[in-house]
Amino acid sequence: MEEVENVGVVVDAATFLSQEDHRLFQTLFNYFVQTEAQTEVASKDAVLNETLGLWVRLYLPSSRLQQQTENHRLPLIVYFHGGGFCLASPSLPEYHNFSQTLAATVGAIVVSVGYRLAPAHRLPAAYDDCITALQWVRSHAGDGGDFEHDPWLDSHADFSAVYLMGDSSGANIAHHVVALRGGVEAWSPITLRGSILVQPFFGAEQRTRSENECPRDAVLSLELSDAFWRLSLPLGSNRDHPFSNPWSPGAPKLEEMSLPPLLVVIGGRDILRDRDHEYCNLLKQKGKSVEVVVVEEEEHAFYVLRPESHSFQRLIQQISRFISAVYTDNHVAF
Repeated sequence: MEEVENVGVVVDAATFLSQEDHRLFQTLFNYFVQTEAQTEVASKDAVLNETLGLWVRLYLPSSRLQQQTENHRLPLIVYFHGGGFCLASPSLPEYHNFSQTLAATVGAIVVSVGYRLAPAHRLPAAYDDCITALQWVRSHAGDGGDFEHDPWLDSHADFSAVYLMGDSSGANIAHHVVALRGGVEAWSPITLRGSILVQPFFGAEQRTRSENECPRDAVLSLELSDAFWRLSLPLGSNRDHPFSNPWSPGAPKLEEMSLPPLLVVIGGRDILRDRDHEYCNLLKQKGKSVEVVVVEEEEHAFYVLRPESHSFQRLIQQISRFISAVYTDNHVAF
């Protein structure tokens, strides 16, 4: 597998930004801090499409390998990072260390996807890339097709226990990777056991109370949220586009498709909290399996900004419990 360097993609969007948008993005980056790396997790990069710049970073919890048998392999988490569709990558230290912690604590292989960013590549580019990455994962459970197999996945991954996970805009991607393909059956022969959506980034033209009351100095402010949508949605679109608003008239009919069980994490001080509650409540009304965890004291992106916090530890424990419960109970998707 070819090693790749993608740190520059974190700020590449600055080339396309207005002075005001550049100011907003720089304010966001001021929140990031360096964190300690996990030493018991091996990682490597693989290029999936050199032309598109599509790549993944894989994480293997080495300390868990001795527990593996042929009939008991490691669950697999396919992770989509946040950043408003415009920023970040798996190589950003905060996301790299988060993925390492996730792999070590949960005992799962993590595949973190480096997808194309707006505004150079507006939606649906990120969806297309992440669908391709999941097709690459799926190829390991079959004949491979045009994809090159990775030995870590071949030797250690349980393809009957695949989980999608994303934070913020990455959670939006995790939603659309299933919705745009018509449900979990489209991903056979792998089995999507669950989706973990951490503070999912959705929007609409009509403001929610938490949007109207959001402080201007919040990590994700209304001004910055609007900038992300303006720069990532197809030209000429507004926030009622189906990519932003999953309940808009043109959006996939979620009641008509099978979805995996969902764990949705909501920040009690996050600008997205009301919209995320609405998303969960409407899915429950449509008969879907949705578990909600509210971290009352936290605002947006606490899991990468404050990895030393009690809230971070609680989040990792909830994810580990959810994966263990769904895997053990042999859930059937709705």
